[in-house]
Amino acid sequence: MDDRKGETAASLFERLRAGSKRIVVDGETFWRVEGDSLLDEEQLRRYAQGLEALRQARAEAREAGAPLVAMTDLSAGAEGGKIIRWAPGLELSYAVLRSTFEIGGEAGYDLAVDSTRRATADWEKTCGVRFAHRSGLDASEQLRPEGVVFVVRELDAGGSFIASAFFPDDPANRRRVLIDPSFYAPDLGFDRVGVLRHELGHVLGFRHEQIRSEAPAGCPDEDTFGTINLGDYDARSVMHYFCGGVGSKTLAITEQDKVGAQKVYGPPLGNFRFVE
Repeated sequence: MDDRKGETAASLFERLRAGSKRIVVDGETFWRVEGDSLLDEEQLRRYAQGLEALRQARAEAREAGAPLVAMTDLSAGAEGGKIIRWAPGLELSYAVLRSTFEIGGEAGYDLAVDSTRRATADWEKTCGVRFAHRSGLDASEQLRPEGVVFVVRELDAGGSFIASAFFPDDPANRRRVLIDPSFYAPDLGFDRVGVLRHELGHVLGFRHEQIRSEAPAGCPDEDTFGTINLGDYDARSVMHYFCGGVGSKTLAITEQDKVGAQKVYGPPLGNFRFVE
């Protein structure tokens, strides 16, 4: 986002509110920012405040001749200086809601099931988290069936995003990974499992990599408020957009990603033999 002299957080909020893509999910209006993040009105207001603080910090750094120290890499959202993560031992159970795949049909549902399974397995091999597909709940007609932490479902967002997810501290009723029908396109250009690896990175609490000051100018600015840097800038991180001539369309988990993720969640559980 370009610096705009004289723009306040309030005016930035109004500009974002008017200019950002609006998406309705289950009767609730959200504004799309950062490509794949959906914010309600109050979240958008706080986001604008964070962006304005970032603009001011950059202006002060330029005047002082000092580089801006970014707070994000493979980063976790932080509240009061503490990293936000899922509770130790919590199984991240999910259902893939078959009835929502109206455009993709059975083939779209099968693709979502397989891609999510492979993406969750990659994160389980990366750090100490455990996912579980409750396939018996896939046939539920409820958008939030009991017995799972989150759901995977189709939502026709008109191509506004390929997929969208949530963060650990989002309200329980927003714990959903949304898949737009563009996900099925044969010429998508991105690895589909990689797209879900990226979104599941958000589910684990990690922000975008290209937020850092080291990222190329062609990458979008984002609000860095409430984030903690977990390592050095990684242009090929699973959490990095394909922008500014860097990034990777495979969205693979890199060695630097593993180091950062293990700082938050520890080593993969498969590295241990548990004794009860």
